[in-house]
Amino acid sequence: MAKRPEIGAIAEEVEDFHAKAEDLEYFDPELVLGYFQRLEMILEKCPVDIYAASSLKHPWPYRLQKYGECAPASFWRSQHRILDSNIIDPEVTNEEILEEAVKKDATAVVAKDYLPFNLYGRDFDMEALTGELNHAAATTKSIKEFIELHDPDVHPPAYIPLQPPYVEHIKEIRGMIQDSHLEERYMLGGLKDANPKKRISEAESLRDKIGEEPVLHGLGWGLSDTLVEALRRNPGLIDSVDNSGPSQAILNEGLLDKHWQKQPFGLVEGQMRNSVAGAFEFGILLQATHRLTEYNADFNTEQKSISDYQ
Repeated sequence: MAKRPEIGAIAEEVEDFHAKAEDLEYFDPELVLGYFQRLEMILEKCPVDIYAASSLKHPWPYRLQKYGECAPASFWRSQHRILDSNIIDPEVTNEEILEEAVKKDATAVVAKDYLPFNLYGRDFDMEALTGELNHAAATTKSIKEFIELHDPDVHPPAYIPLQPPYVEHIKEIRGMIQDSHLEERYMLGGLKDANPKKRISEAESLRDKIGEEPVLHGLGWGLSDTLVEALRRNPGLIDSVDNSGPSQAILNEGLLDKHWQKQPFGLVEGQMRNSVAGAFEFGILLQATHRLTEYNADFNTEQKSISDYQ
């Protein structure tokens, strides 16, 4: 009988999710590897890394989870792992984020940032908490502190969060980043609920300002037709995105189609449900990846003939 993991066991390290060829009984290891080799042909042609912002269990290579909600049972199943700062909780500190990044074996970490102060409601006195009058100034102050706390020999590589308008924010902070030990890797926040055209416009203005070298990540950017078309035209616009849309749809009786629109779908209940759900999220992420490659024909304007389908 092949070796099986214990359901409900708590992992202590990333290697706890590894398996050997002899641990498989129903799947042929060489056929499994052959299939994933074929999937890598799609991934290697995609100019944008698509991160799963979810806790579903699957081995998609890119994962983003936030401080306070980082679950090793899913986080450690991906080899590229960003620990986000959890902008929703204004009391989280850079020191706590960096400590968690090491503890959870993240491969990248995001500096603490803030929402517009009014969005935190009356539970927090944001001016007293941050010592600043607004969220942009508080985020800039936090970035300076993060640079001082970040130790490249201890902590994973960093992403620096930007608030829109990005061109204005980058003027304030770029000098301190360039003068530090950090690489220029920016997290484009503050546009979670913006329409795709606004996101594209902000990213284009920023890219024109800073050039091709800095790494840009679109935080919470859904891969709608508008954004996919823009990235196909300009694949160097951003380097990566993340989105929780696929997992949220699956856990709420739906699936995202190729247009990033939710369609009805019923998921099983019971033990191992998360693993089943993970397979569907994996497929959605793979389909989104395919849409950004040369293999995809969804955006071809030429009329297809019967031979194209043979």
